[in-house]
Formats: sequence, C-alpha cells, structure tokens
Amino acid sequence: MTTRPRFLLSLVLLAAALAVGCGGAVDADKEEATAAVETVDPSELEADVELPPAEQAPEVAPWAPAIDAVPANRFRATLRAAAQAAEAGRLVTPDAAPMPADSGEAPAPEPGPGALELHLGILATDPAQADALAGVQAIVDQLLVQGQAALAEGRIGDGHRVERIIVRAMPQHAGLASYRQAIESATKAEALVRRGDARFSAGRIFKPEGKGAVAAYREALQAYPDFLPASDGLARLQADRLNRALKAAQQGDYAASEKLQADAARILPASTAQQDMAARIVELRQERTEQLLAQGHAAVDALDLELAAGRLEEAERVSLQARGLDALGERIALARHYGRFRPGQVFREPLAASGEGPEMVVLPHGSFSMGSPESEAGHQENEGPRHEVAFVRGLAMARNETTVGEFGQFVAATGYRSLATRRGRSTVYDERGGAMSEHSGVDWRRDHAGNPAGPTLPVVHVAFEDAEAYVAWLSAQTGERYRLPSEAEFEYALRGGRAEAYAWGDGAPSRVVGNLTGDGDQSRLKRRWSNAIKGYSDGHWGPAPVRSYAPEAFGTFDLVGNVSEWVQDCWHDGYRRAPGDGSAWVNPGCEDRVIRGASWASTLDRARSAYRQSTPAATTHARLGLRVVREL
Repeated sequence: MTTRPRFLLSLVLLAAALAVGCGGAVDADKEEATAAVETVDPSELEADVELPPAEQAPEVAPWAPAIDAVPANRFRATLRAAAQAAEAGRLVTPDAAPMPADSGEAPAPEPGPGALELHLGILATDPAQADALAGVQAIVDQLLVQGQAALAEGRIGDGHRVERIIVRAMPQHAGLASYRQAIESATKAEALVRRGDARFSAGRIFKPEGKGAVAAYREALQAYPDFLPASDGLARLQADRLNRALKAAQQGDYAASEKLQADAARILPASTAQQDMAARIVELRQERTEQLLAQGHAAVDALDLELAAGRLEEAERVSLQARGLDALGERIALARHYGRFRPGQVFREPLAASGEGPEMVVLPHGSFSMGSPESEAGHQENEGPRHEVAFVRGLAMARNETTVGEFGQFVAATGYRSLATRRGRSTVYDERGGAMSEHSGVDWRRDHAGNPAGPTLPVVHVAFEDAEAYVAWLSAQTGERYRLPSEAEFEYALRGGRAEAYAWGDGAPSRVVGNLTGDGDQSRLKRRWSNAIKGYSDGHWGPAPVRSYAPEAFGTFDLVGNVSEWVQDCWHDGYRRAPGDGSAWVNPGCEDRVIRGASWASTLDRARSAYRQSTPAATTHARLGLRVVREL
C-alpha cells in the first residue's frame, strides 16, 4: 500500500502535463484564474461551497451465511479444506468478501465455501473445537487487516462488510470496538474529502482561511490519518499548482511560477513531486538564461548595446543564479566605453592599399584635473583655471610618434607634397652655430640637423595641414576615424593618472624617462645644454628612434619628450569656457594651434604635464612632429 500515493500523484502530474501541452483538457479561463494570485470576494465567504449530492451507499446487510454443521468424522478433512481455502485467499464466500483494492467488479465465484464458513461448520457441531476456534481467530484477524486497508482507501462499504462478518463470526473479538471507531472516522474523512473536492472545483484552495480545499483534506487526515483519498486530494492540488507553475515558467511569467511553487510547497511541504518540478523549472529557466546570454553576447559583438542590455535585463529576471550575468554586464559596460576593444589593448589595423596602420593602445576612460595650480613651480597663466575633464568613452592613441617610415608610406600611396616640400625649406638645428636656423631642401625626409632621416625616427618638419592630411588618409584606408588628439586627450595620456607636475611625479627625474635636455647629453661637436637637467643623460642629442625609452603609464612611448606634437585645438589664452568632455576646442579659421609635450631640446619646466605652446599652423621645424588617435 505504500506505493499507491506516489503512483497516483505521478498519474495526476502526467495528466495535467498532457492537458497543458494539448490545451484541451483544462479550461483556459480557469487556468489563467488559478495561475493568478488567488483572490476571494468577501461576500462569497459567508457560506461554504454547495456540496454535490452524495452517492447513496448500498445498504450492507448482516452477514448470514448458510452454515452446515460438520460431522465429527469430517473435522480433519474440513480443517484441511479450510486451510487450503485460506491459503488461496478465500477467507469467506466470495459474494460476502470485501472488494479488492482498485477493483470495480466482484471477483469470479470460487467453488465451495470460504475458510471462515468451514470453521464455523465445525463449531456448529463442537463449539469448543480448538482448531476451529483458532482458525476463526486467525481469519478474523486477517479480515480486520483487510477492513482497515479498505477504509484507508475510502472503500467504506467493504469496511462495513468486514464489520458484519466479525459480528456474526466472533462478536467478542477484542479489536471489534476500535474497528467500529475506525469506520466512523473513515466515514467522517470521506465526507471531508467530498467537501475538499467541491472546494477544489470552486477554486477555493487556501481561502477563506480554514475553509479551503487544503484545510478540508487535512481535516480528513486528522480524522483518519491514513485516508488515501485525502492524501490523493492534496497530491492532486499540488500537481495542479506544479503544472501551472511549469506553464507559467514556459510563458516567461516567473513571478507567477514562483507563487504557484510556493503554493505547492504549502500543500505538501518537501514532497518529491515538488522537488522534481522545481528542478525542472530551474533547468528550464537556466536554458532560457543561456539563450538570452548568448543573444546578449551576439548583440555586443554587433555593438547593438540596447538590445544587449535588454537581453541582460531579461536574463536577470529569468536566472536564479548569477552565473554568466556579470560577464555579459561587464562586456556591455566595456562596449559602451570602448566598442569592440578593452582598456590596454594594443592593435594595428590593415590599410586598404597594403600594410598596416600605426600600433595603437586603448586608453581607459576616466577623468582628470587639466591644467596646473597656481602653486606649481613654472605655472603659467594660460594653464588655468584648472578644471575637471571627464572622458565618457575611451580612445586609442598611437603608442609612438608618427615615424618617417609611416609618413613616407602615406606620401608614396598618395603623392602628397608637404608644406615644407612645397616651400623647399624648414628649420633645423645648426650644429656649427648651436642654434635653430632655416635651411633649404629640408622636409619630412630629413632629421633634426637636415640629414636624411632613418625610418624609425619621429617625422619632423611637418605643418598642421600635413598632420591633418595624414590622419585623413588613415581614416580612408581603415574605414575608421583617425585624427589628431585633443589637447585634453594628450595631457590625460601624458599624466597617466598622476596629478603631480610631471608624468613621473614632482621634481627632476631620478631615472631616464625620455629624451630631454640632460647635462650628460652632448652633440656631435661636443656641445652641451646650458640649462640642462642635472645628473640626467638620455644618450641622444636630437630625436631618438621611437620607443628608445621605457613605456609610460598607459602603454605609450615618448609623450614625455623626443618631439613636441600637434594637437587639434586652436590656441586660447586660458581654459575659461573650455570643453569639459575632453573634445578639441576649435574656432573656425584659427591660425594658431596648440603643440604639446616636451622635445629633445626642452628644459625641465617645459616637460611639465600642463605645459602648452601656441604655434602658427604653418610652422615646420626639427622639434615638432605628430601622433594620431583613433575614436572607438
């Protein structure tokens, strides 16, 4: 009997699942009402639900078998026959026996009387015959067990039949009184189950308090603790809630699903069916979560960040675990700031003609205080007022200044003629005179002294328009937006997260940080700097090949020194009304531009992170080059 409740519950779950899948066995309107939060109209609580008419139980007549007295000389044979009948399960004549469980028909008649009638036949002749008395006692004990089982299964009529048999066969049996009480309890439990079924049909599961279907079934179990129809009623209620919970989860209504699962737990706490269904719903939700996360990642790949955010938001509602959510959230956040890139990433892009563009590094987005405070040594009025600049998006900056080789690739591909080429001259360092002077025949192909420049040297002798032409060509070749950095972007990258006067801290550098004017430097003709950094020698007089020194905080090279660089901004005498988003401050038609960063000929005060210079856009000389950025 112990397997019956689980078997019945499995059948109920299967039937309900088929009904949900097919949509034909459960009324849709009722389904929706049950799936929703249970509500009750107070006016409907004044009276309980009306019970359907009870089926009229057939009258159980007293057991009056035809007992034939057995002659004494037939006792032994009759006892053997009774033992055989009992062994075959024929305790009484079949038409008087209790119905077996789950049977709707009477068993086929067996030949001959039952074991009980045979023993009673012997006692009709000899009321004291010990074997017959013992046989009757054993059979009545078995009948009581069968009667209890019938009552537990709700077969009250069969329970009454057992009582009638015992009253006739052994009215003095010690268990008869308690058995009669069991019949009364089972009869009461049966009425309570009918009430629970009616409330279930009316949709009253928990409410009103103490008058719902659950309460009726539990009262039935209190009346008769092993009453299977009450246990089955609770199992059917829970199966209904669990299958509705599954359907709600399949439809994406997870709040309703969780409410229905909580209801199921209230009906039968910690049941196997509830645990199994909860596991199934968790698997379903996790499968949906994985689908949403995959769609979210694909949307990030396509830079459709609104779609990605929508998929993440839905996944957060669906998922019961954080697994995978943080990773997608981080990717969306990165993509909002960096597109398809990540901070610190180094990349080069192919050029349409051939070869690759400059090596770029992705700078982190963030904010910094631009300019210098008045208290800073060397502070100039044009470096204030100090103000906050915030970059919402990251950007990529070339790791080094544009080289002679890179600029030559542009000229070879386009036939471009720089301003110095067209002029036929530019300003170089005159070794003999120890000063800067203009020489003819000098353009981007020459170094600081006017000699042919190697391909790894930073390109110099380029005007602002030359730099703009180069970045326009890079943009056309790659399909991405390359440009000169803004003044704010240059200072942000140079500072690398530091607020001190210099990119390395405060005061003179204690190690070689870039190509600056050190007292250990000397020219080919043994010239030395008159205003040099004491104790500093970087090994070069004139520009050094790019990346000759250690990388800077954000992975760039030579922002500290080597050559000064063009930026986009027009010159302004200060930062009043300067953009706060890091964009270039440009006035149409301006003639003077800003150059940033120290050069190989710069003194220490000009290596400060806030230092800036005004220069006519047509300027070309041996200390000025360029570097590019790429928008992400």
